[in-house]
Amino acid sequence: MKILVVDDDAAQARALARAFARRRPDLQVLTSTNGFEAIETVKTQTVDAVLTDLRMPEMDGFELLSWLWHNQPALPVFAMSAYGDAEATHRLNEMGSIECFAKPLDVKTVLSKLSDAVAQTVQGHVRNVSLASLLQLMEMERKSCSLSVQCGDKVGELFLSLGKLVNARCGDLEGEAAAVEIVGWSNPSIAISSERGVRPRVIETSLGFIVMEAMRIQDEAARSYNDRASEHPAAMRLSTRAPLSDGEGVRLPASAYALAFVDTASGALLMSAKREGFPLEETAQTAALVIRQELSTLALCGASQSMQELVISTPSRGELIRALDPQCNAFALLVYSPEETNLVMARIELERFLLLRV
Repeated sequence: MKILVVDDDAAQARALARAFARRRPDLQVLTSTNGFEAIETVKTQTVDAVLTDLRMPEMDGFELLSWLWHNQPALPVFAMSAYGDAEATHRLNEMGSIECFAKPLDVKTVLSKLSDAVAQTVQGHVRNVSLASLLQLMEMERKSCSLSVQCGDKVGELFLSLGKLVNARCGDLEGEAAAVEIVGWSNPSIAISSERGVRPRVIETSLGFIVMEAMRIQDEAARSYNDRASEHPAAMRLSTRAPLSDGEGVRLPASAYALAFVDTASGALLMSAKREGFPLEETAQTAALVIRQELSTLALCGASQSMQELVISTPSRGELIRALDPQCNAFALLVYSPEETNLVMARIELERFLLLRV
């Protein structure tokens, strides 16, 4: 890891470099005495993080941070200052909540923060994973990165900071509207690149809300398509974008083995979709049996609350069961692959299914 320390006090910068090297012999520390010098260093060398003083002549730390933000947005940046005034804190927050360490520095803490910032970056290409599932994984792992998403001739960007979706761009759209548009694309190609700087947060709503909104728009489009297709059967046959279903317009999520409404008393399928070859009928019967036993146990224990949700998990698959009424006369069943999604995303998919059928 290579760190650039910027401080107009050259002796202090060298002392800090020595302190870093004593704790991390594998660390390479470069020093600059002003912002202009630091910019030349960043232009000519690969640097993993920058730690800059705020008060410097010629080009101060704020000007340097602004230049880095616009020209090297993938670079993690930190500030340090002996003056903890409110104005400096406000300016740093406006630039994206840049962390500022008080002088004299706690070397151990600073090194830990720098290392964490570098470690939280990821890059590569993603295939066979839904964008919503990938975003959920990034949120859980607290990753900072940018996603370049392409679907046909449409291109968009999503920006994450410590796992939070903070901004998005797509054509003339920006922020939440752009995020909803991008998340709603079907089977896009996704490229991940480092986004180590902390971007100002434009999107305030939760990732779950954005995913649900994108799915709602998808469902409205699918219903509109089905309405038009019922009037023009030929157009329906020619379409290659009809939702995967089992004859009743049920959209099966890409990560799911099966999705169904099931009668609790008999285990009969009321509405369903499944992957070819998946034993849904047997799974529904078993799930209904488990629920009946659970309801009997609750009744024997005198429990006043009704069953709402049941999760059955194995290494190869998960079953998410949701009661459709307080007595659980019927339930929704989603069987999913743990390798392709997680419980949080499975709950979002099931909630989407329930909303669609209200």
